Amino acid sequence: MKRVVYPIPKRIRNCCVRWLSCQWHILCLMKLTLVFNLLFSFQVKADIPERTSLPSSSVEKISQQSIRGKVTNENGEALAGVSVRLKGTTAGATTSADGTYTLSAPSTGTLVFSYVGFTTYEITIEGRTTINIVLQKKDIDLDEVVAIGYGTVKKSDLTGAVSSVSNKQFKDQPVKRVEDILQGRAAGVEVTTLSGMPGSAPKVRIRGTTSINKNSDPLYVIDGIVGSLESINPSDIQSLEVLKDASSTAIYGSRGANGVVLVTTRKGAEGKTMISLDASFGYSNLSKQYDLLNAYDYALALNDIRGSATISAPDLEAYKNGTKGIDWMDVITQTGIAKEYKLTISGGNEKNRYFISGNLLDQDAITVTSKFQRYGFRVNLDNELTPWLTMSTKLNASRAYTHNGSLDLVTALNYSPTMEMKNETTGVYNVDPYNALTQNPYGARMVNYDDSYRYYLNGNVTFLFKIINGLTFSTQGGYNYYNLPSYTFNSKLVGPGQANGMSNKSGLNIYWQNTNNLTYQKTFGDHSLTTTAVFEVNKHEDTGLSISGTNLSNEIVGYWNIGNAATRNDGNWYGASAIASGILRANYDYKKRYFVTAALRTDGSSRFQKDNKWGYFPSLALAWDVAKESFMSDQNLFQQMKLRASYGVTGNQDITPYSTLGMLQSTSYGWGTSENYTGYWGNSFASPNVSWEKTYQYDIGLDFSILNNTLNFTFDWFKKTPKNLLFQKVVPMYNGGGSFWVNQGEVKNTGVELSMTAYPLKSNTITWETNFNASFVKNEIIDLAGNDFILGYNYSDYGGPMQVMKPGYPIGSFHLYQWKGFDDKGANLYQKADGSLTTSPTADDLTTMGQSNPAWNFGWNNTLSWKNWSANIFVNAATGASRLNLSHYTVASMSGGYRFFTLHDAYFKGWDYVSDKSQAEYPSLSNSDSKNFGNSDRWLEDASFVRLKNVSLAYRIPKQVVKFADIQLSLSAQNLLTITKYKGMDPEVFNLGEGLDFGAYPSSRTVTFGAKLTF
Repeated sequence: MKRVVYPIPKRIRNCCVRWLSCQWHILCLMKLTLVFNLLFSFQVKADIPERTSLPSSSVEKISQQSIRGKVTNENGEALAGVSVRLKGTTAGATTSADGTYTLSAPSTGTLVFSYVGFTTYEITIEGRTTINIVLQKKDIDLDEVVAIGYGTVKKSDLTGAVSSVSNKQFKDQPVKRVEDILQGRAAGVEVTTLSGMPGSAPKVRIRGTTSINKNSDPLYVIDGIVGSLESINPSDIQSLEVLKDASSTAIYGSRGANGVVLVTTRKGAEGKTMISLDASFGYSNLSKQYDLLNAYDYALALNDIRGSATISAPDLEAYKNGTKGIDWMDVITQTGIAKEYKLTISGGNEKNRYFISGNLLDQDAITVTSKFQRYGFRVNLDNELTPWLTMSTKLNASRAYTHNGSLDLVTALNYSPTMEMKNETTGVYNVDPYNALTQNPYGARMVNYDDSYRYYLNGNVTFLFKIINGLTFSTQGGYNYYNLPSYTFNSKLVGPGQANGMSNKSGLNIYWQNTNNLTYQKTFGDHSLTTTAVFEVNKHEDTGLSISGTNLSNEIVGYWNIGNAATRNDGNWYGASAIASGILRANYDYKKRYFVTAALRTDGSSRFQKDNKWGYFPSLALAWDVAKESFMSDQNLFQQMKLRASYGVTGNQDITPYSTLGMLQSTSYGWGTSENYTGYWGNSFASPNVSWEKTYQYDIGLDFSILNNTLNFTFDWFKKTPKNLLFQKVVPMYNGGGSFWVNQGEVKNTGVELSMTAYPLKSNTITWETNFNASFVKNEIIDLAGNDFILGYNYSDYGGPMQVMKPGYPIGSFHLYQWKGFDDKGANLYQKADGSLTTSPTADDLTTMGQSNPAWNFGWNNTLSWKNWSANIFVNAATGASRLNLSHYTVASMSGGYRFFTLHDAYFKGWDYVSDKSQAEYPSLSNSDSKNFGNSDRWLEDASFVRLKNVSLAYRIPKQVVKFADIQLSLSAQNLLTITKYKGMDPEVFNLGEGLDFGAYPSSRTVTFGAKLTF
């Protein structure tokens, strides 16, 4: 069919060019268009029934006829639930249980047959009254289109390393955060759950950690606009693309050094309005706990070690019979409850399509008084305004709320079970009499509280102009509003002598972005060329204010009246930064056999000074599909055998705005007197020569598909080297102190990735799709700006520094004493630097060992379907990571504030208790020579694990049975089983530094029931 081109009239085209030259006009129009589209969306639904592929007057003249038929698969089996639609309208029908359908349609129309898992089929009616159709099962499609940043490309034409996750891989699972979708489903992506507290964000790393002073989080781009994942409802996502190699990420230049995650949200589809209501209910519990001493055993240990009069005989009897005593983990934990409701409405015609969704998530955590809520609303509109102009509008609003989102779990693990909860007369909660621990962990949750809110409003509008055949111009304006107020109240009832207090904070984050994209696409003979030119500007502003007060005159209004405070403090802040960017990219292929992608991006950042503002980021990728060569024409095994190679440079400008200018900071000093005087000092020195941190990356890859695309395999080797790191050097105190930025230092990441998608079983009755991926990353610090090492996380009460950055070792290494068992009196032995053993090591004996990040990450996702049944089994695993288990250290030692142990084995398997000393697992508690150091490899544990992340079973009741809707009922379990050697509560989580488990909140085991109705 000849393609019809609608050129823009010259007069209109000239006006558009002049108008588009003004960026502010674009932003203003974006806001007006959002309002217009919301109003217009209500008209769309009303217009749909009247719109057809023919003018309305013509439709009236064409006689309607009744058409019937049957839809079957290749084996002649009836297919129920197939959508049969008259093309260009919403008129249609759905096949019944025996595969038959009936509808009225004009004799000259076209019918469209579509069904999940089968190839869509179109057929012209041509006056027939009976039309029977055989649908073909759909294989893995290499023509699937994936996003690559500022454009799309067929999967078969990719030259870079891109992992794609579609919504079919997670849509029937109770995923609460977008990051959880990536865990185990994308090769080269490490997702670590730092906390099991509902609403907590995990750590995401793409091809390893790259930065020393700043974070290594990837860039998240949502429908073309940089944004936050927390604002997105996972069920609104159509697909996720992870750009990993420099050929893919260099298109994002300054912000692509840590990888890029492209989020594409769902759109409305032409056809009948679809309404879906999804409700789920889940409950959660702790999957693992420490085996702690009960009140009676704890009392016996106290009398044994601190003297027989410590606990009286009546109290000892009361602890024994259970009339006294506190199980702290029991009182602060509960069964968590999660309720989630999701509603989607979508539909449209050829020219106007809409997708509307709303969601509500309400979670009570497994710890008392902790709660998380999220509400969201989304409208996505796609409109063809004229044959040469289309408009896409996306509006998303969400609110997240957390109540008591923090927990001092390590204190709960160490608090004495042999005490009274509170003074019933005064209402004041008691503190532990046997430890130097302050707030009562249960009382702190009962009388203290904090509330934090996050309000998101994200909107963007895209105009696409079809200028001439193959040439398009799009302009997109996006605006993100993020407000995060938080409130805290501390009561004097939390403990004897405690002061009360309150604080209010409010932060406002505003981001706007304008992207202008000129794309030319042309196929001439065996040659295909796509060129893209982009100009983009964005600005980011942060403002905030805070107030706090102590010694409140009353506690009635909690944190709402600063006037109640005897002592008050306040502050505010402002920060802004901007980037201007120019981008050129060309994609060329010859006979779909040889592929070349070249790109150049330049960014100017306001965070740097003068001539150092601009960075240049080139990339080049080559690919060769060997399977398309003539000498492969006689084979039927390989449908694709593509070799890839790429090189590119990406950048990082993630330093605090204004930090290169040199700033004075106020301070006070007494000059040897009791009165302080305010002054200023140069805490942050000017760094006018600092510029872009750059990451150089090489990638070699292989993609192949065999057996009619039923087995796809991808392999990549990469080397990723950040150089000229943005490194903050510290000025020694004898020179006045302070810090300044330099471009020094180097890190290297090398690794391999592989992923596979296969169909071990595939028939008309049963299908098993399996996806497996694995990735290995070796991280190494090459240079620390001339420093031999940099120590981190120094806790003098527990031994001293616990982590170190050192050339030749990975980021996240530990700095520990080497524990070597016990001497003949039960004291801890440590290895000195010369190899000898001692009970009193020194700082010279500390050794660098272990790493906090896993070397290997694995994911295995299985989806099975049989008739109306479907099931999912998802396993993820990680090996090579270590955790410094400081929780284990505190419950088993008597050091620092933790002056008495609570771990069962620390007493009953300790040196003093066991008769066979070779069986002792813990040192003597009565030997004063025995020293317990938290920074010892005695507490460094292997955190490798294999986790059954999700098991789901669902049954679909078709509309033909219940008449009013398709119904899907599901039962799923998350974190059902974890295989690990780690002695802590969860091998994955940590809450200090890089891999320090100091009471980290564990992930819970969850069972979820769900029901989904589609009308």
